[in-house]
Amino acid sequence: KNITAEPSLSNWTPGYVDYGENTEHNCLILVELKALAAVCMAISLCGLVGNGLVLWFLDFHGNRSLVSHYIANLAVVDFTLLLVFLLLMLAVLSFSTFCLSDLISSYLNFVFSSAIVCQFFDLNSLGFLAAMSVDQCLALF
Repeated sequence: KNITAEPSLSNWTPGYVDYGENTEHNCLILVELKALAAVCMAISLCGLVGNGLVLWFLDFHGNRSLVSHYIANLAVVDFTLLLVFLLLMLAVLSFSTFCLSDLISSYLNFVFSSAIVCQFFDLNSLGFLAAMSVDQCLALF
């Protein structure tokens, strides 16, 4: 039995083959994503100011008890975490605005390393909150 097929299907290759003929790199990022990054930057800036005020009041105007020490450490950790978030959102906006597609590998390395740093500072802040809670509970006895 002869099986005849349409000639256009005879040289079909499975999968996606890109020969570089029609590669067009568009740096189009949705406006909603840019707006979300801008809102996250604004929230990060407000948090940085708030944590900076907490540190300034605790360092210069407050008494140094154990709870204020925990709160100061928590403010430092949160300040650093918000600074990393701010840098990450700034990188997103700069890559989308200036279309820096040739630096995408360094951007991905930055995102990976900032994710590790964010997890480290997030776990530290949770540890300080747990220590403050245990200290307050033990102070009741």
